[in-house]
Amino acid sequence: METVVQSLSEALPGKVFQRDSPEYDESVRSYFSAQESEIRPRCVIRPSSTADVSSVVSHIVKANYEYGLGSIKFAIRSGGHASFARSANEPDGITVDLRRLDSVHVTDDQTQVIVGAGASWGEVYRTLDPLGLAIPGGRHSQVGVGGLTLGGKSSFLSGLSHFSGHVGLVCDNVDEYEIVLATGAVVRIKREDLTHSDLYLALRGGANNFGIVTEFVFRSFRQGHLWGGTLIHGPETKEQQLNAFFNFSSNPEPDPCVSLVHSFGMSAERGSGFVNGIVYTKPTPEPAVIQPFLNLNPIYVNSLRELSVTELTQEQDAFNENGLCQIAVATTYYLSETLLSRTYDLWLASQESVKNLTGVVWSITLQTIFPATVAKSAFLQNAIPAYTAEQGSIIVVQLTGTWKDARDSPAAEKAALKLISDIEDVVKNEKMQTGYLYLNYAYHGQDVFGDDSIDNGERKKWLQGVSKKYDGDGLFQRCVVGGFKLF
Repeated sequence: METVVQSLSEALPGKVFQRDSPEYDESVRSYFSAQESEIRPRCVIRPSSTADVSSVVSHIVKANYEYGLGSIKFAIRSGGHASFARSANEPDGITVDLRRLDSVHVTDDQTQVIVGAGASWGEVYRTLDPLGLAIPGGRHSQVGVGGLTLGGKSSFLSGLSHFSGHVGLVCDNVDEYEIVLATGAVVRIKREDLTHSDLYLALRGGANNFGIVTEFVFRSFRQGHLWGGTLIHGPETKEQQLNAFFNFSSNPEPDPCVSLVHSFGMSAERGSGFVNGIVYTKPTPEPAVIQPFLNLNPIYVNSLRELSVTELTQEQDAFNENGLCQIAVATTYYLSETLLSRTYDLWLASQESVKNLTGVVWSITLQTIFPATVAKSAFLQNAIPAYTAEQGSIIVVQLTGTWKDARDSPAAEKAALKLISDIEDVVKNEKMQTGYLYLNYAYHGQDVFGDDSIDNGERKKWLQGVSKKYDGDGLFQRCVVGGFKLF
């Protein structure tokens, strides 16, 4: 490893940082979760161009062939917003921190936005808001563009955004990728590129399995102020909350302007309650679609107002404190009143096993994928091949836990996995499983690339074939071991 680090330092002067340097310490300390910040790579590389990334990959490939494939491991970091260890940081390995690739450029005709993979969504929105433009992206400003867009575990659904009702998922709106392959070659892949059409499709939700994406070209659209914010109610509104969420999610003709993130949670410091993150993509005060939630009383917090996308994401950041021990585990099911109620009851029962954890916050978040959203998303149509509109809305379920003492981590992880397993048992009994798992909320070890019981694993087999075509020796399988792998 010493020889490899020395070689990289000579090839990229001023961009390779070793332990105890300020740049190394800043990178390690800046991860979202404590589990990632506790990892100490051998060095952190901060490339400032695609050519730098190509040089990094070429040196790592050469070293792995010299010392044995898999001997030199590395991680790829965009925003570093993952919850579990090694998703974007490699112990005693090489961490490639892309945050210097943070350019945001709007084309002259304002129809596309070219974004570096290391940019944050906050940087994107601060550039686009003054121009009256937007692209679908993360709901939190510190989330990285690269991880979210690739489905590589950064935030919302490869990705669900406030604009999914209009334009589908984030990855559906990528016109072009720039990627460094396992050979070190740099390839630009356009939507209409027949030569690399398989890789273009695989990068949608394919995470870090095919190369290092350095740049995205997104389609943009006109967007002014929104109307949105947060409603917080007490636990005594449970029946009305679940009923309102069911009615919202079962609407056969959903309003494409509305986005709802429905959560119920328990905080050791603040008690229990319901939190509804509501966004209407027009500056329309109190639209009819969210009246059922506004009518619930008492309301403890109501921050709904006209605001910019940037202001909205900054508000959402307050619900995501950096540096805590974290876990996120996901599942999905078809909309059902019974399943919503059982999800709440199982979550309530699970609190007994975590209530004594230091500073614990324990919550379930529900989001709706309407049939109309699937119809707008080529990615979802591919990821859920057996889906038909008659099956109704899909509910994405995320268990999120945070706590302050690392010694509580085994108990928290055990409780989280048991809760999701218990929910999935009920789903199976009700025969309401979708076969789809949302990668950006998943826990390592969950099967995010296809459920064999639904499609015989065809999507995963296809992705494996693309991986073998572009990375025949499996560099990004055997040397980038964090995240979700195909083999």
